[in-house]
Amino acid sequence: MHNLTSSLDPLYSSGGKGSMRYFFLHGGYSRLPFPDDEVSVEAKVLVFNGQGKIVFDHSTDEPTSRYHFINRALVSVDDQQDAHVPARIFVETLLKNISIPTLLFAEIPRDQVIAGDSEEDSRFLYVVLVTLGRTGLDQASFQDYEYLKSMLHSFVPRFARVVSQISDAYLPGDARNLSDQIAGLMMPDPATDETKDLRNFLALYAKRYVHEALSAEEILKRCLMHMVKMPFELESSIRYGLIVN
Repeated sequence: MHNLTSSLDPLYSSGGKGSMRYFFLHGGYSRLPFPDDEVSVEAKVLVFNGQGKIVFDHSTDEPTSRYHFINRALVSVDDQQDAHVPARIFVETLLKNISIPTLLFAEIPRDQVIAGDSEEDSRFLYVVLVTLGRTGLDQASFQDYEYLKSMLHSFVPRFARVVSQISDAYLPGDARNLSDQIAGLMMPDPATDETKDLRNFLALYAKRYVHEALSAEEILKRCLMHMVKMPFELESSIRYGLIVN
């Protein structure tokens, strides 16, 4: 078995800063091989900046776009062969390797997300993949769709803002303290109207996964613990066989 804490692994030696590192906020890797013939993946690809604002959205008018693959290569998005795909290598690779449904959050160097982008406010952008369907597999349920929609609108923008603040100091390891730190920054005062939408999402999370009475802060910490305890990095994931290019 490979040693995932090898000093040669950029994720564990330096926190992966500057590489394509990512977290599963929901879902995970697919256990089913991606077919070699024609396959379509119903997905949403969003790009957030460090302030938690959306700077790119393929499917503004629809819940998802259709990413069409032939022989494992992405050939079109919503039947447009020349469609721009931000962080194309990352998106194309992960769409072939993640389960239905999944919400994945990635920190990627800005110049690998949007070619020619000259903004100077941050060296990184945050790419979010949401998968809801794939040829030959059951679609995500309505309950899953509503849950992921709430997560996308209420949780992800705050998570992006906080990750951008702590990114330089981040190292995988102590997930509990990291969860406490992120929770404190995401919801400094849980009683304010500003966090009402986040509390609504946490109520959905608790209904699914928490079977005891906890405060909103404790639910958020528990939610974050499952997300940040296992970070990934694209090259390492390929090298260790977690994903197939």
